[in-house]
Order: sequence, then structure tokens, then C-alpha cells
Amino acid sequence: MNDGAIVGLVTLQFSWGGLLDSRPADGKAHLVRRTKTGTPGPTLCGIDRFAKDTPGWSVGGGISGPDITHTPCDGCVAEARANYSDLPISGLAADVLTEAVNS
Repeated sequence: MNDGAIVGLVTLQFSWGGLLDSRPADGKAHLVRRTKTGTPGPTLCGIDRFAKDTPGWSVGGGISGPDITHTPCDGCVAEARANYSDLPISGLAADVLTEAVNS
């Protein structure tokens, strides 16, 4: 069994601030690969979320509320269409990203 096999995609949002004062960093809903053991590596568009001095991020969660619009990252959508279109997408804004990938 290969635990490193990609089994799905998960939404990811970058933010500045803390739990109660979070602000979107780039306003985009990104995608990361999901394996049975976690979400390794960068976003599909190539952002290294583990790099020094980057904003915080939430895999599968993120910022929501009446004034928040989840805008799909064009780079993540293009990569998902090209290489992962058969995989399910989960997380906050999964519906928006799934629609963008499948359109």
C-alpha cells in the first residue's frame, strides 16, 4: 500500500491575524493534494506554504462570513483540471472550486 498516493484535493486559504481577527492574505481559495497521511507539499499553483515569513494557512478551513467571497485560484484550478480532475475536492469553498475545475 502506498500511503503517499494522492486520494483527493483539499481547499486551503492563507490569512493574517489570529483566530478572531483573521483577514484573507490573497483572497484566493487554493488547493493542496491529500494523501491518506496528510497534505504534503505546496499548493497546486506552487506556493510553498511552509516558507519563512508566509501568512498562516488553514487546510480544509479558512475564513468565512457574510462579507467573504471565496475566489478560486486560477493556477490551482488549471493544475487540478490538467492533472487531478477525477479526484474529489473537500473543505471550505469545495463547491466553488469543484465548479471552477469542472467548468
